[in-house]
Amino acid sequence: MSKLNKLVGEGKEVKIGVITLDIKPLTVSSLPLLMQIGDENNKELQAEAMKEVISRTLKESVPDATDEEIDKISLEHITKLMEIIMEVNQLEMDEDKKALIEKMKRQNVGHDAANGAEKGKR
Repeated sequence: MSKLNKLVGEGKEVKIGVITLDIKPLTVSSLPLLMQIGDENNKELQAEAMKEVISRTLKESVPDATDEEIDKISLEHITKLMEIIMEVNQLEMDEDKKALIEKMKRQNVGHDAANGAEKGKR
């Protein structure tokens, strides 16, 4: 290995929900995603980029995690996870990104409640 291996960032162990994860920094390959997260004009692209950043981070932390498992993670944990990802990468999470995550959480809560009501009717 070259001396560039010494430039690989250190992870940070954090507790999210009931599990502890070693959250590692993003790499150069994630730069396009970070640019999309910063795109204030396209909220859908911004949300997809956030999802991909979370997925990459979780797969680095839990290599045997599947896409399906990651997709099933409750949004209640996403705000904390995204804040930790930003912190580990020494990036700031501005109010717009926090608001986007909170909006996604509120929509999911309403969606979950509606699904629960549908299940109760059966």
